[in-house]
Amino acid sequence: MPSEKVDGYTVATPELLKNSLSQQLVPVVDAARDIATQLGARPYRVRLVRTRWSGNRRGVGIESVLFVMEIVPTPKVIDLNTVAEIVTPIGPTEIGLVQLQQVSGRYTEDMLVGVDPNGNIPGDADEVYYEIEFFRRDGKPSDKHRFAIAALPYYNATKVQWNVTLDAQVEKRRRDGRPKP
Repeated sequence: MPSEKVDGYTVATPELLKNSLSQQLVPVVDAARDIATQLGARPYRVRLVRTRWSGNRRGVGIESVLFVMEIVPTPKVIDLNTVAEIVTPIGPTEIGLVQLQQVSGRYTEDMLVGVDPNGNIPGDADEVYYEIEFFRRDGKPSDKHRFAIAALPYYNATKVQWNVTLDAQVEKRRRDGRPKP
C-alpha cells in the first residue's frame, strides 16, 4: 500500500507504523534487552495488574484479580531513589515516582493502561496498576510494590520503547499474589 503524501511529504498512518523498519526491529531490540535480565542486572519483575471490586466501584466489596500481564523483556526501572517510605498512622507508606524505560515496542498504549485482551476498558469497579517485585537474595517471597499510572505511556519510536511514569501506592497485594482484604 503506498504511503499517504501531503505536499510531497509522507503522512504518518497506522499502516505505515505497522510496516515500518522500527516495528520490524522490535524483536531484535527485545532480545538485546533480555540480556540484562539473563545477566541478573534486572533482579525484579514488572507486572500490570487489573482487579475488580465486587461492590461495583473501587474500594467497595471484595477485590479479585482479573488478569496479570508480565511485562517482558524486563524493563529498566529508573529513579527508585525518589521513592521514600514514610510512617503514617496506618503504618509505613511508600511515596514517589518511578519510570519504566525500555518497555517493549510490541505493547500498545491500550495494553499498558489495562485494556483487557478482549478490548474492554477498565470500568468503575476496576483498578489498574503496576507491580514491581524486587527479589530477595535469600530466595524467599518478596513484597510486590504497587504503582499507579501517573501519566499516559509515551512511545519513543527512535528507541523502539515505551516510557511509563508510575506513582507509588499504599495498597499492595500479598506476597502470594492475593489482594489484601
